[in-house]
Parts: sequence; structure tokens; C-alpha cells
Amino acid sequence: MRILLLLIVLAIIGLTLARWLGQPPRTASVPPETAATAVPAVPARPQELKKFEQDLNRFMQDAATQRSHQTDPP
Repeated sequence: MRILLLLIVLAIIGLTLARWLGQPPRTASVPPETAATAVPAVPARPQELKKFEQDLNRFMQDAATQRSHQTDPP
């Protein structure tokens, strides 16, 4: 009787694993980032620091607006 119960439990576990492993992988729900939101390069010279600051601020603002458009559809 114990062997029969053990075989039934193993069959149920085997079928569950077979279904679980046989499913196709899920697709990502987050779309890939576009080239328009490219991160600005870090400056190598101190003279480029002001432009880098402006580029970084623009990047953060663009990313924030893009994120708000994704969460709040029109």
C-alpha cells in the first residue's frame, strides 16, 4: 500500500515537472531602451565638465518624461 501511494505521488510530481519544464520562456514586459536615451559619456578633460552636466540633466529629464509616458498612457 505504501509503495502504491509513493508511486502515485512520484507520478504527480513527475507530471507537474514535465509541464513546468515544457513551457516556453516568458517574454520580458519591459521594452528595450531606444538610442534616443543614450547615457552621456564621462568627460576626460575638466573643460568638458559643464557640457557633461548639461547632458546629464537633459538625460535625466528625458528619462523621467519617458517613464511617465509609459506609466500614464494618454
